[in-house]
Amino acid sequence: MKKQYKVGIYCRLSVDDASNSAKAKNYIPGDESASIENQHEILSKFVMLNGWMEVKTYRDDGYSGGNFQRPGFLEMLEDARHGLINLILVKDLSRLGRDFVEVGRYTDVIFPSLGCRFVSVLDCLDSEGDNTDMLHFRSLMNDYHLKDLSGKIKSVLYAKKKSGQYLTAYAPYGYRKSDEDKHRLVVDEEAAAVVREIYQMRCSGMAYGKIAAALNKKGILSPRWHWEIHYGKKGSCKYSKLWTYATVKNILNDTVYLGIVTQNRTGSRSYKDKTMIQKPEMEWICHEDAHEAIIDRELWETVQEKNRAVKQQAANHAAPLPALFTGKLVCADCGHPLIATRETQRRKNGTVKRYVSYICSHFATTGHSACSWHRIYEISLKTLVLNEIRAHSQAVAQDENAVLDKLKQQILYESTAKQEDSKLEISRLRRRIGELEHMTAKLYEDKVSGTINSDTFAILIQKSEQERIQKATRLEALLAEERKARQEVENIRQWAGIIRRYLDVQGLDRDIVDELIDHIEIGERSVIEGQRRQDIKIFYRFVGVV
Repeated sequence: MKKQYKVGIYCRLSVDDASNSAKAKNYIPGDESASIENQHEILSKFVMLNGWMEVKTYRDDGYSGGNFQRPGFLEMLEDARHGLINLILVKDLSRLGRDFVEVGRYTDVIFPSLGCRFVSVLDCLDSEGDNTDMLHFRSLMNDYHLKDLSGKIKSVLYAKKKSGQYLTAYAPYGYRKSDEDKHRLVVDEEAAAVVREIYQMRCSGMAYGKIAAALNKKGILSPRWHWEIHYGKKGSCKYSKLWTYATVKNILNDTVYLGIVTQNRTGSRSYKDKTMIQKPEMEWICHEDAHEAIIDRELWETVQEKNRAVKQQAANHAAPLPALFTGKLVCADCGHPLIATRETQRRKNGTVKRYVSYICSHFATTGHSACSWHRIYEISLKTLVLNEIRAHSQAVAQDENAVLDKLKQQILYESTAKQEDSKLEISRLRRRIGELEHMTAKLYEDKVSGTINSDTFAILIQKSEQERIQKATRLEALLAEERKARQEVENIRQWAGIIRRYLDVQGLDRDIVDELIDHIEIGERSVIEGQRRQDIKIFYRFVGVV
């Protein structure tokens, strides 16, 4: 019997494809052939003509062919892994991608391993045909096209930078883009007044954090929010309204406020690797007097001298070692990480005692304008964590089965009855999917024998396949829940095996913290009936809170 193909149609259109389409060359009508809709129409007709079954269409609009982390593409691979499709159909090979190595890996290795046939319509390429040699040649030409396009775009952008045009997407705080020329900056008087105030505060000796706190106290919105309200979508900004230490520091070190535009500081490694890297200073492109300055040279130099003095003072101190719980502590109220601070206490007898404590980073970076301290001393937290590890280790050593049973009950989010219902539903779904697959085979036999006509066949097969896909999706979800439950039980056993080793632990170091602890939530201190209290939750790796 002829093999039944369940087709996944893949359509992709990048920004570059759209701007260089056949439509721009004036030899096709307005319904551009490179469009997503047109790709789907062509491929859908091709599926029908071949008597295949169209299961799903995957779309990636606005994604480059050199990037394979596209949502539609990844969804298609996932469906292929679960057997929902067994044939991948594209208009031409460049829709799949333009990276020669990656395209070859998918067509030669990944698709066959998933049991998927690959067909490119306009290239007349079929992974089950005898013309697969052309596939690699066309893929190489698509790769060359991507490289050539990347080089041309970089050349154009470089020329624009050399001519002094401002190409960054957003104007820096204190400026806006000119209405007449979007590549030129003009002063935004409202924000410029804030910038001048920031420089004056720094000149008077205020620290970055104190300046941020002063701006927050006055209710001045952060640069992101200022842009959103004046030039954006009027209040849909997802970023904080508060000023932070880093924002103030960046403004106080940016030469743009002297009227200097500096570009070409960063770039990608290659047309295949979009990772941004810092370029050497000799490659920077600078233009003096590119726009009106907000800060005069004298004030700028005074501020820079203070910045250099603070930087030198910090450099003179030896860099401290990472604190024991760095990266493991989370504020219970705002969710931001806690950062380590070091304190020195001089005693009456002349000795010096050094302490490490942790405070909420959101509280610190906003100049104490948001959240609160959530301070905890490392010595206290170290004792608490060490005692809890010992207690859990002793409990496992005395009666491991009791501990495992307790944890199993703790992580079960469904009742026993619901789990039994899930098992029954899985059994019913498997039986029904088997029936539908048998029904599909029977429909093909009836079509071949002439018992039913093509129109009736198309209607019945589509209805049957839709139900099968729905049942298969539900079955996979239930099986995933079962796998998750089994994995959680295995995680408990793994945790018990690790914690048992620390029965006689005498001290706590970073290796132990990394092996056992996922994170620790730190609440704010409070005083209840004269007693200090602070909620602390330790989340262990594999099992969470025990």
